[in-house]
Amino acid sequence: MTGFVLIGGRSRRFGKDKVTTQLGGRTLVEHVTDVISPLFDEVILIGHKRDRLGPFTVVEDILPARGPLGGIYTALSVSPTPSCFVFAADMPNLNRDFIRYMISVSDDHDVVIPLWSRGREPLHAIYNRRLLPLVGSLLERKVLRIFDVLKNADTFAVPEETIRTFGDPESMFANVNTVNDMDRLSS
Repeated sequence: MTGFVLIGGRSRRFGKDKVTTQLGGRTLVEHVTDVISPLFDEVILIGHKRDRLGPFTVVEDILPARGPLGGIYTALSVSPTPSCFVFAADMPNLNRDFIRYMISVSDDHDVVIPLWSRGREPLHAIYNRRLLPLVGSLLERKVLRIFDVLKNADTFAVPEETIRTFGDPESMFANVNTVNDMDRLSS
């Protein structure tokens, strides 16, 4: 399994590039990669290249301006392994033990995704490469909702009860969309 971090967003609500913004002395993307790197042989960033991404391997979106589903399509297209664990770059509180658990239950499912009271977490999920034709077909039809993939895939949803054995999902899945979110997470 390969780890992928989506860095393609435009950070409109944030007002500047949040991926490379410092939080506690590290960039937001480093918070993610520091947690996931020990779990995967390779971690690849998907999105547009820019300065301050250091030693990371960055692959540009194959189909630009297609949102997170376009990033998943790129990950599935370039993955050297059958499965991709896809993360958002703006989730600085990931839980390594929970990620390890998700990997352990992935078996032969098309998708493994957390499901809790606030919904599903499609940017903290495992996708199997056999979904590539389905994702490509959706993008060709300009369907950009990740949940449309889940309708047609063997999906294993990790229930909130299980998630909570690893930590508070509100913290684990907290993402940064605004400067206020960044301030809240750094306090």
